[in-house]
Amino acid sequence: MALDSKLTKFPFLEAKDLRAAAVVCHRNADADAYLSAYALSRLIAALAPECRVDIVTPGGMTLLTQKLSRRFPHATLERSDEKYDLYVAVDVGDEELLSDWKEKFREAEGIRVLVDHHPLRDGLPYDRVIVDEGATSAAEVVFSIFQELGVRVDRDAAQALLEGIMFDSSHLAIASPLGLRAVVKLMDAGADVAIARKELRSEPDYGEVLAKLKGAQRLKIYRGGDWVVATSTVGSFQAHVARALVYLGADLAVVGGESDGETRFSLRSTQRFLDGTKVQLGTQVAGEMSKRLGGHGGGHATAASFSTTAGEGETMEATLKRTGELLGDLKELV
Repeated sequence: MALDSKLTKFPFLEAKDLRAAAVVCHRNADADAYLSAYALSRLIAALAPECRVDIVTPGGMTLLTQKLSRRFPHATLERSDEKYDLYVAVDVGDEELLSDWKEKFREAEGIRVLVDHHPLRDGLPYDRVIVDEGATSAAEVVFSIFQELGVRVDRDAAQALLEGIMFDSSHLAIASPLGLRAVVKLMDAGADVAIARKELRSEPDYGEVLAKLKGAQRLKIYRGGDWVVATSTVGSFQAHVARALVYLGADLAVVGGESDGETRFSLRSTQRFLDGTKVQLGTQVAGEMSKRLGGHGGGHATAASFSTTAGEGETMEATLKRTGELLGDLKELV
């Protein structure tokens, strides 16, 4: 579909031409992705009431997201052969995280839009991008679209966006100035921080608890300059284990494992580590490792992940080597 140069604002085509839209999250959608998609579905409905909006969650959702999807219900699907007038990828970061929808975006005849807060890469299959790398969540970017278009945020959308912001900013601990200003405005629209805290709380399931305990059992500790680096290997819940190691006191946690024929690694660091080293995990570690080993990855400055086709041992060795390059030296502590 040819873009009309006069249509410079979302959704970049006339309402009368918008009959079906797909808002696509990254695979295994987290809370920020789904809640941002939910709010975008409300925005599209306000702009084009006759349009049907599908929220797409390739590979499903996390357990917390499944719970939130019941609080903020919208029909979701993982696959579709339908052709849409508008495709919106939200909170994707790396197009590989679109899974089967990567090729759909590349071959789509409709308008293709990216709404994100991750660093942009070359060769992306989008006609328009709405990206703010200074935002700590996709929800902040979505809220900025509401504001730019002058569309009122209803109470449910406001609550969803607030919870998206809180999820990706560690309950506002690392929220950007944009995020904090958005929180105030969303509260003015009816969102409630206390409710958000409650709804974002989730009891860990047995698998997560077991993974954390195994991660602690397999823990290795390194020192790079003044920084403590913790590593471990588990078959699942790598992000949860990495986060737990940071809570235990590590400045940087690297956790990986093999699952379903793929090697997956998650990285977490403290804000103090970022401030002191200027090491951006998303670009300087995850992005770099996916290039070196073949795969895909990226993320935020203090939280990132990547997947490779290399084995667990080779990937860990290469990641530690990369970490040593960035910190100057890396020694294992006995």
